Amino acid sequence: MTKKIIIAALVISLAIPAMLSAGKPSDKAQRIQWMKEVRNYKYEFFTKEMELTEEQQEAFFPEYEEMEKAIFSVNKEARELEHKISASTTPVSDTEYEAAATALAKVKQKEGEIEMEYFAKFEKILSKKQLFMLKRAENKFTQNILSHHKRAGRQ
Repeated sequence: MTKKIIIAALVISLAIPAMLSAGKPSDKAQRIQWMKEVRNYKYEFFTKEMELTEEQQEAFFPEYEEMEKAIFSVNKEARELEHKISASTTPVSDTEYEAAATALAKVKQKEGEIEMEYFAKFEKILSKKQLFMLKRAENKFTQNILSHHKRAGRQ
C-alpha cells in the first residue's frame, strides 16, 4: 500500500512542473499525454506480467482504474485534511488534532477495504495465479518507476 502512495506521489511530483507552468494549452496537453503514456505503459506491463488475455484486459483494467481512483480519493482527502490543520492560521484544538490524526491513521485501513472490495471483483476476471501476480506486478512496476526516476535524476 505504501508503494501505491509512493507511486501516486511520484506521478504527482513529476506532473507538478507541468501544472505550475504559465498554463499554456500545450503544457496541459503535454501533461495529459504524459499521463496517458504512463497508464498505457502500466497496462502493458501488467498484461505481460500477469499474462492477461484480451478479454481479461477489457474486463480488468476499467475495474482496476476505478480502484485506483477510489484509493487516490481517500489519500487526497487525507492530504487535504493534513494541509488544513498544518496551514491553519487560527489555533487548532486538541479535538481537531485528534480527529485529523485518527483520519490520517485510518487511510491505510480504507485503502485495504477498497482493495478487498475490488479483489472480489477481480476474482471474477482473473485466475488465482493472476490474482497473486497482480501484487507482484504492482510492486515490480513501482520499482521500475522509482528506478527510472532515480536514473533520470542522475543525468
